[in-house]
Amino acid sequence: MPTLRVSSGNYVSFAHKLLWDSSCRHLAIAAERPDDAWMLHLSAGLLAAAAFEAYLNYVGGEMLPHVWVEERKVFSTESYRGTNGKLKRIAEEINWSLPTKSRKPFAGVIELQDLRDKLVHAKPKKATYRRIHKDGEWPKLPTVWLYREFPTKKVRALIADVEAFAVTLHNAIKRSEFQYAIFGAHPFVGSLGFAIGDFG
Repeated sequence: MPTLRVSSGNYVSFAHKLLWDSSCRHLAIAAERPDDAWMLHLSAGLLAAAAFEAYLNYVGGEMLPHVWVEERKVFSTESYRGTNGKLKRIAEEINWSLPTKSRKPFAGVIELQDLRDKLVHAKPKKATYRRIHKDGEWPKLPTVWLYREFPTKKVRALIADVEAFAVTLHNAIKRSEFQYAIFGAHPFVGSLGFAIGDFG
C-alpha cells in the first residue's frame, strides 16, 4: 500500500497566458477547418482581447495592488475607464508614453477591443434590402453581421498587433522599477502557472 502524505502551498494560474493559448488554438483549428474559419477567428479575437486585459490585470495587480483592489471603482472613472484606462495607469507608473492611437500596433489593440465590445454587447443586425432575382430563386441577402468589417485576415492581423504591443509593454515594465512584476520573457508564452509550497 502506498504511503500518503499531505502537501500544501500556493498556486497561481496565469489567466492571460491561458486565454492567449486558447486564442492560438482557435486559429490553429481554423486553419484546419475552412468552413468554420471565420467564426473561429471571431472567438480567437475575443480571447486575444480578453488575454490583453487579463495581462494588464496581472501586471497592474503586481505593481499596484492598492489600486487593483479597487479595480471596479478606479477604472470606472472618466480618466481611467476600462481597458485603456488600465493601460494608461500602468504606463503612467512606469513613465512610459503611450503611442498614438492611430499607429500600429496600438491601433490594432484598440480595434480588437472594438471587436470584443461588439461581440460581448451584440445585438441583432437589421437591414432592409431590395434585390432583383429570378422567380423561384432566393434573393441575395445582406452580409452576415461583422463579416465584412472583420474578415479572417484582418482578425489575424489585429491579434498580431496585440501580441506586438504587449511585448513592447512587457519590455518597458522589465526596464522599470517594477521588473519584479514580470514573469517570463514574453507576456503570453510560457508556463500557465506556478506553485510554491511543501511538496516533500
